[in-house]
This record gives sequence, structure tokens and C-alpha cells, in this order.
Amino acid sequence: MSALTCEQIARAVLGEPRRAGSELLWNCPNHSDKHPSLSINPKKDVFLCAPCNVSGTAWQLASFLARLDPGDKKGVTAWLKERGLLNGKRPTKEPSGRGPCVAEYIYRDASGQPVARKLRFEPGADGRNKDFAWQRYENGAWIDGLAGLKLPLYRGIEIQNEGAVVVTEGERDADVGARYGLATATSGGVGSFRQDHADALRGKNVVVVADADDAGREHAQRVAAMLQSKAASVKVCEIPCSKDLAEALEKNVLVTVLLALFEETPEWVPAEGSELLDSVMRFTRRFVALTEAQARVAALWTLHTHAMDAADTTAYLSVNSAEKQSGKTRFLEVEELLVAHPWYTGRATAAVLIRKIDSKKPSLLLDESDTAFGGEKEYAETLRGILNTGYKRTGVASCCVGQGANISYKDFATFCAKAIAGIGKLPDTVADRSIPIRLKREPRGRVERFRKRDAEREAARIKARLAAWCNENIESLRDGRPDIPESLSDRQADCCEPLLAIADLAGGDWPEAARQALVELCGESEADDQSVGVRLLTDIRDIFAERDIDRIGSGEMAEALAGIETSPWPECSNGKPITAHKLARMLGRFGITPGTIRVEGKTAKGYYVRDFEDSFTRYIPFTP
Repeated sequence: MSALTCEQIARAVLGEPRRAGSELLWNCPNHSDKHPSLSINPKKDVFLCAPCNVSGTAWQLASFLARLDPGDKKGVTAWLKERGLLNGKRPTKEPSGRGPCVAEYIYRDASGQPVARKLRFEPGADGRNKDFAWQRYENGAWIDGLAGLKLPLYRGIEIQNEGAVVVTEGERDADVGARYGLATATSGGVGSFRQDHADALRGKNVVVVADADDAGREHAQRVAAMLQSKAASVKVCEIPCSKDLAEALEKNVLVTVLLALFEETPEWVPAEGSELLDSVMRFTRRFVALTEAQARVAALWTLHTHAMDAADTTAYLSVNSAEKQSGKTRFLEVEELLVAHPWYTGRATAAVLIRKIDSKKPSLLLDESDTAFGGEKEYAETLRGILNTGYKRTGVASCCVGQGANISYKDFATFCAKAIAGIGKLPDTVADRSIPIRLKREPRGRVERFRKRDAEREAARIKARLAAWCNENIESLRDGRPDIPESLSDRQADCCEPLLAIADLAGGDWPEAARQALVELCGESEADDQSVGVRLLTDIRDIFAERDIDRIGSGEMAEALAGIETSPWPECSNGKPITAHKLARMLGRFGITPGTIRVEGKTAKGYYVRDFEDSFTRYIPFTP
């Protein structure tokens, strides 16, 4: 009987789940669950129960559920055994799942002698475990493992005398291409192409065929970059409606059609950083109404997600609006096509959120943040903790793991790129780490309708070039020490530094334009998201300046503050105007207290401007 999935097992044993985005949630039978803690990702067919510190595939889930019912009171073990999932009540290991060996790829040196081979095994009974094994050739025998052996190009000897060569991602593509008369070679997979492979193709006209996925496109761009100064010509091509060369040929795409496609493909040229950023700006603004400053910062942040290894800090994007249907979700949908390792979600359990960020380092695209922060307290606090610490590479969130006598703790890394969309303001500590992208509802027809299936092919090409550019320039970005505009606060300077390093390296008009955009958007953030205390100091400074005085009575100051209609002071005392007493309490946190002042020969309680000078310097943002 065919193997069961995690979802099938959980539904049969635990009943119907709750849904949270792409996750399915159940109450775990191993402990008292106020909120569902056993989650399953149906696409990956894996489960996780954070409080129990267990996770894995369907086999581990079956084992876990069987152990919870050793007496078989609910028939769990019997049910699992009946379906062929368990051989006993307490299985100890999962079967390998490896099927038969169906292919052998032999690597040969320049003289034609075998040096290594790669064995391909078909999936086993569970249908998921396709596998490979490497062996090296020594003293007339095949020995498991490569032991550090550097592999030559696969089919390198066959293309030695060819003037035109097709470079594929994998060995199967190269073999199928050769059967159809193409001169094909490969280094054997993503990330395996080296400079000596490029040397072997020196002087040849090379077409690099990219697999139709993110990893394949990025690999093709990197291969092309290494070949540029060595091959006579380099082209990068993706075959329409096929995942790779082998599939195209097996779909009966004619070789003459492929050769015509290769001929029509323009020669590959390395991307200029400024050109890449311009292309991201154009693509994003087709679907989202952004100002010039917003579009530039969004483009820098998009490229930054591909260069996280070069950064010690990251700036969040706070995508917000006053009302619904202003383009926040659309912005995240467009970014999902461009950023590195996107995770677009509106909701995940606290356990999944913290563990996925720690293990996958995604670009988190979080929608409906206002609902998240205003909803379940545990999730909101976990999210707040991740965002408060996750702007620095060293940021962690500490959680208990295990259970019973084995309970312990673990620090989970929280550093990753994050764009957060919602209505209204973020919590102050999160806003302090964010660059605001404030969207307004636009009339219909102002931007192009977004159809993902139509946009993703163009986005895929841009994304691959972004990744390749960052890979080539990662050390330069890591060593970058850009000049920071004085008007940015210390926190803003830390967060914006990686974006400015990208702008400086990209060149063109980006160094100056990036600084102007960041100052504009961060200045808006300071003006709109400052704390109540800073707003109070700012308004007091303005009152002293506008009246050109050096002292003022407490009551007069409270009355002047209450007269500022756009401020919180007309209604800050339970819906009534600020009083002298409340003013004194609020200023006390800054070490400012009312004293005796003399005005026109009379004495009263009040403040001198000199009482505020230190606080003005420390807390009110510098304005050029």
C-alpha cells in the first residue's frame, strides 16, 4: 500500500486541523494545549511540535503518536500497523527509502580514464527519497566517497575538439543532449563549476542552459561570469515550458528549434549594479504606486536580501497605509518574486516562526502585521521579540526546549531580512528599526494589473542576476564602509549602512540618490513615529523659539501645548487638555522639574529654557 503523508496520519488520529497560512495545526495529545502546537507543512510533508521538541517526516510522526499510546487504548498503533506504517509499537528508525540504481555517470580525465562516478537511485516506497552516491576509481576498483577529489567536467573529453558547447546543470541533461547530437558538458550540479572547468572551455562558443528554478538560474549566471573572460562567446538560455534540456528533448522539442533559440539568444554581459537596481525599480513600480524615494529604497533592500552574508545589520521595510486596498499586499507579492529565499506569510505559530527564521534565514514578508500584534498575546510577544533583536546578526531569542526532566533552553538566531505590512503604526521599538514605505490608495489604471504567472518569468531573470551580482561582489560589500548622512540617528545609520554600501558599489546616480531617499524616508519616520516624550520636547522647543522667550510658567506652557491642534496634548488627560501637573510628571523622566521663575516682577512655578538644553541636544533629531 502506498505510504501515508503526515497530513493523512494526523487527520486520521487527531481529527480535523486548524489552518494558519500554509500550515495545518492540531492540539498535541502529549501535553495540555491551550493553543495548537503540532503543525504540519503539507507541501514539504513534515511535522513539528516545539513543546515536545520533535519533528520529522510521516514515519517519525507515526512513531511519535504510537509512543503516546503504549496501551493502544485509542487504537492508534493498530491503525498505523494496519496501514503498513509501523512494524511494531515503538519503531526506532525510518527506512532508507532508496530505490534501485537507475543511472551511472562516469567522470573521465583528459586521457579518457575513469576517475569517479555518480550513481543515481530512484525514489523508494515513500516516493520522496531520490538519492545519489559518489565513488572514486582507485587501483581498478570503485571506492565509496570522493576523498577530496576534484572532478573534471562531465563529458569534458567528448567536447575537447568542439567549437560550440552546451553547458547543462546536471549529468542527465548532458547525456540526453549528447544522444540528440549536441556537444554537451556539465560540472555536475549547482555551485560545482570551478575556474579549471572554465579553462577547459577556453576559446569555445558556450551556451549555458539554465534549469527553470531559482537555483538553476543563479547557477547559470555564475557559470557565465566565470566563462566571460575565457570563452569566445557566452550565452545564457532558459528553454520555454521546460524545466531543463532533458525534459525539452524528451517532450520532442526539435534540436533545430533549440539551435535556433541558442542562435537568437543575445550574448551574456555582466550586469552593472546601477542597471540592476534600475531594473528592480522599473519592475516594482509597474505594479505598485511608489514615490521615487520609496522605489529606490525598496530596490536597495531587494538586492540586500541577496547579500545578507555581507551585512551585520538589516533595515526592515515597514509597509503601511491609513486604509485597506492601498497596495501593501501587492508590494509583498511583487517582492516575493525578487527577494532571496522568500517566506510570505500572514500568520504562523510562534514555534514555527522562531524556528524557521533560525534554520532557513528567509526574507520574511509578513502581511497583516496589525492583526498579528493585536491578536494572540504569545504570538505577538514572540514576533515583537524577533523583530526587536533580528536587525543585528548577533540577535537571538531564547526559548525552552524539551520536556520534563530534559527541559533546557536554546538561543534561536533572529537575524534575517524582513518586510512588514499592515495598517497603522508598528510598535515603537520595531518602527525604530524600520524604513517606512507609506502607501496611498491609487485610482484604478494608475499601475499595471499584477498577474503572477505573467510577471514571474521576467522577475526570475532579474532575481538570478541580482544573486549573481551579489555573489561576485560579496567581499567588496563586506568591506564597504559608506559615509552615513548626519541626519540619520545611530540606529538608522546601523540599519541603512548595508543599503548604502550597495548603492556605492552599484555606482551611477545611486550613491547620491540613495542617501537622499533614505534621509527623506527616515526623516518622515522621525517626524511621525517619535515617542510621546520626544514629541513633547519638540513642541516645547518650538514654543520657546516662536515666542522668543527664555522662561514660561507651568500653566502657560500647558495651555500653549493644548493649543497645538495636530498634537496629542488637547486630549492627553483622559480626553481633556494636558495640565501643568501632568506636564511636570512627563518631564520628570528627563530630569526636568518646574522651579520658581520671575516674570514681569512676579514669581510663579515654571521652566527656564536652559532647563531643557541638555534634553534638546540628546533627544530631538538633528535637522540640517
